[in-house]
Amino acid sequence: MIKNLIASFFAKGMVAFTMLAILLVQSRELGSSEVGQVSFLILNLAIIQTISDIYTGSALVYFIPKYALPKIYRTGLWWTFFCIAAINLIFYLTNNSIKELWIHVLILSLISTLQAFHNVILLAKEKIATYNFLVFFQPLLLLAVLCVNIFLLNIRNVNAYIIAAYVSWSVSFLISTFSVIKYILSEDNKPEISVKHILRNGFINQLGNLAHTLSNRFNYYMIGAIMLVGVYASASSLIESVWVLTASISPIILTHIANQKDVVNNSKVTFLLSKISFLLSALCVLIVLFLPEYFFTALLGKDFSGTKTIMLYLSPGVLCISFSGIISHYYSGLGRQRILLLANSCGLLITLSTSYYFISNFGLIGACYSASLSYMAQALVLAVVFMKQNEFNFLQLFRFKQDLELLKK
Repeated sequence: MIKNLIASFFAKGMVAFTMLAILLVQSRELGSSEVGQVSFLILNLAIIQTISDIYTGSALVYFIPKYALPKIYRTGLWWTFFCIAAINLIFYLTNNSIKELWIHVLILSLISTLQAFHNVILLAKEKIATYNFLVFFQPLLLLAVLCVNIFLLNIRNVNAYIIAAYVSWSVSFLISTFSVIKYILSEDNKPEISVKHILRNGFINQLGNLAHTLSNRFNYYMIGAIMLVGVYASASSLIESVWVLTASISPIILTHIANQKDVVNNSKVTFLLSKISFLLSALCVLIVLFLPEYFFTALLGKDFSGTKTIMLYLSPGVLCISFSGIISHYYSGLGRQRILLLANSCGLLITLSTSYYFISNFGLIGACYSASLSYMAQALVLAVVFMKQNEFNFLQLFRFKQDLELLKK
């Protein structure tokens, strides 16, 4: 497990640095208004993919090792095409924030969702090296093309990002297709699973994921002004980069739980990795605390003053998710999505009930209040349920020595 953790951490760490570079290039060269447009584009792509992932998302990791993949994949394609067409039509009719970019959202959502579907298959087959490569390669290629568009072709608007997104997602999709084709075309003797069973399980899972996404990103719609959305989105992305630690551990936990039957050992490993993720994330936040405000303004540009303040107000909630994020993948690996739905729904409920008041009275800081309270509620529900079910007490949060032996297995 340690080898996989190190490889995954390296890959996700490189992804985090790449995403940071993308953010810096966008912010400095395009400005807060264009970053705001990109943020809306990314948010709507995320919402579309989350809903499409009801069938093709991470919940499949639980089913793919146990059931025939060819039928799962064929049904997944039909589901993806239908879902994306329907959701994009709804967005076009109701969502003014992306109307000008509608056709790009349609095409990019199709390519990115299919590529993510392939990644799920690789993860379920425990092809961690290929999975990590694709996770790193797509944003790296996006960064390279973005730089070409801005610095060589002098495209200094949202189109610079859109072109880079087309290239990076398309190439990643082709690579992932070649990587999974042998599994898709193979015939095996595993039983076929009911589509209804996958949809029922995936619906609960993705409804929870959508609630988690909107717990912070719903504030984009409430903030309104595209320039302020750009500032808030940039600060959120920066502070959430500490989740690289959680993101590097989570796929290993997911596949480990799905393929191992030792319940006691699985819970202990999950608890230990949750604590490690929290401590390392707290160290990152501490570094941010000691950096001066002008450091972030120098990095992002003059449009982004106040970034450090927003980051620090968001940090309590972000730290809570760095702990509970590992636990959420533990439950995903067990196929127990109802617990995740409960936790994420609590978080979204807090966002919906507080965001208008806080943003109306405190502006961007109010958006931070709402998001942090939401994240803390999610984490609290998951932590309490997990510790109660596995009979962990409060003092075990501070014990590490004995737990570390588990990682050597």
